[in-house]
Amino acid sequence: MRVATTTFLLIAMASSFRDADASQFVSRYESRWGTDVALRVYTSRLLGADPALVLHGGGNTSVKTTAREHTGELVEVLYVKGSGWDLGGIEPAGFPACRLAPLLKLCALDALSDEDMVAALRSQMLDPSSPTPSVEALLHAFLPGKFVDHTHADAVLTLQDQPNARELAQEVWGSAYRYIPYVMPGFALARRVVELAGDLTGVHGLILEQHGIFTWGETAQESYERMMTGVAAAAEWRAAKRPPVSGSVTPSRDATGDDRIRAANMPRVRGALARAGHGAFALSWRSDEAILALLAHPNARDITTRGTVTPDHVIRTKPRPMWLELDGLDAEGLDTDRPDADRFNTDALTARCESSVADYARWYADYFARGATRSVRPLTQLDAAPRVVLVPGLGALTLGRTLVDARVAGDIVARSAQVQLDAEAVGRYHPVAEADLFDVEYWTLEQAKLSASKSGGPLAGKIAFVTGAAGGIGLATSEQLLAQGAHVYLTDRDETTLSAAISRLQARFGSRVAGSVCDVTQTETVQRAVTSAVRAFGGVDLLVSNAGTAPQGLLHTQRGDDALTQSMDLNLLGHQRVARAVTDVMLAQGIGGCLLFNASKSAVNQGPEFGPYAVPKAGLLALMRQYAVDLGAHGIRANAVNADRIRTELFGGGVLEARAKARGLTPEAYFQQNLLARETTAQDVAAAFAWLANAPATTGCVITVDGGNAAAFMR
Repeated sequence: MRVATTTFLLIAMASSFRDADASQFVSRYESRWGTDVALRVYTSRLLGADPALVLHGGGNTSVKTTAREHTGELVEVLYVKGSGWDLGGIEPAGFPACRLAPLLKLCALDALSDEDMVAALRSQMLDPSSPTPSVEALLHAFLPGKFVDHTHADAVLTLQDQPNARELAQEVWGSAYRYIPYVMPGFALARRVVELAGDLTGVHGLILEQHGIFTWGETAQESYERMMTGVAAAAEWRAAKRPPVSGSVTPSRDATGDDRIRAANMPRVRGALARAGHGAFALSWRSDEAILALLAHPNARDITTRGTVTPDHVIRTKPRPMWLELDGLDAEGLDTDRPDADRFNTDALTARCESSVADYARWYADYFARGATRSVRPLTQLDAAPRVVLVPGLGALTLGRTLVDARVAGDIVARSAQVQLDAEAVGRYHPVAEADLFDVEYWTLEQAKLSASKSGGPLAGKIAFVTGAAGGIGLATSEQLLAQGAHVYLTDRDETTLSAAISRLQARFGSRVAGSVCDVTQTETVQRAVTSAVRAFGGVDLLVSNAGTAPQGLLHTQRGDDALTQSMDLNLLGHQRVARAVTDVMLAQGIGGCLLFNASKSAVNQGPEFGPYAVPKAGLLALMRQYAVDLGAHGIRANAVNADRIRTELFGGGVLEARAKARGLTPEAYFQQNLLARETTAQDVAAAFAWLANAPATTGCVITVDGGNAAAFMR
């Protein structure tokens, strides 16, 4: 066959299987898991490493082999990818072992509900603590090969998202790959294959209409390379019909300006969604060449609203994107002095965002109503917020309850854009019907995946900006906010310690942590940092203005006067610079917010020779109260924490010894001189900031965290 000859030539180049690498996996895993599982892990990772094959948990693989029951009996089992695992980094533990014979009996049933199928699969697991087997486990059990692979390869979808998918499958793959018309994944797909597969002798795989490709073989290498052969055949056919899009998008004449516009639009979209009752989202921009090329296509809106390139994507991207058209908005009201200025009229842009969100919600409600009427069980509508917002000329703004979710949607839309372009170029992009998408989106098994990945906590979805975050109170507060579910942007002027703090927190909280260097005495660096926070997460809901130093001196001396001048710039005006920049973002969002300031006991109870520190801190309380008065109507709260004697870098450079001496105390006694006779920690202060962040009816408030000091009681 002509295709087979040329594709095997392609495979010699495309296969990444290496005997030496395979041997390393066998050496690592064989003693506990056996050779078959070790090789299953190796080739699964080869598939998972290529985003043109699978994305973010997509695809599944398996191997049929033997394992011992707890009784010691050797039994035939199916090791199949478990729910929640990604092929790119899968470990042997990601392949739950199920007894094979009962699974084959299940394949022969005429009907089986989703819930009963999952229960049956779990009942046959050798280790009940293993992850739930893939919903395609029954199909893997039925297929003849020892090793089975399944991907959603871009090249295959380009051909199979066509009105004449069957004819194309015959043209490209011939009899070596059996064509299966679209059917719902899970038991229904397994039964359809049982009914239609017939004699699979000499067949290397299945081509699933509008869904993907299965291959199998007696060795891990054989199944993997049959997958590469099948995908390469599709890629060759696609390339012959049209070369991949390259250099077709005219670069922006002002890339920096486009980046500013993207950043300026993120809070407005985020705010419009929240005001419409959709809750808090993290946002991320994607401006890949394929996305921009698709948006420039004359039929872009029609193409992108036909449906997802494979049904599996619907739980990540919703059935269709929201479109946000910026054409027709003028530059009225532009503040050209602002480095993050939005070139569009802000009122008109806000109105456009709100109308687009409302239009999408109405469409989604109608879509749900159409689908729910066909359901045999009662359904509850999911949220009507989009997960992808397409903005011509700028790219795709993707949304998620966490940044991870937003980025997953971004990866999917980037790959999908290329598939949609190619599919439209070689024929007509024709994905599954709306009814089929609805069935997958409201499939209980797919919804279970989303429920398992949800991030909780009282601050889930909120975005915090913290200054002076490299250590002490700032670091402790950042950690507390992250533990409560927030995304946190850390800033500090010390790059080395900031980098260490970010790395430490990312190890625990992942992509919900970001940051950059920021000197609060410099307006431009403050604005840059706030804009970077918006680019990182989509907006700002919470400010913890913490950066500061503790200068000393007598105000009636030159040294004290100089110290006061410098301290005012950092310990008072620094807070103002940050608060102003963050407030601009909050007002653009239009969903309120919270400004929190780290004041000090010294703001109400000065200490000897501590005027350069106490005077700005007293002013900081006035600043906080003014923000509370001025911004209350916008739902923006302002509060402060008065802490005292917290063991941080603030007491370095001899400050601790000097303050203790001024009180006639030893350094250790200095920290415990309070009514509770206990040292107050950075974690205590962090808890106060976190409480204020969660206090929607509290503004203009000062919380004292000092172990008790009667002279500093608020009056």
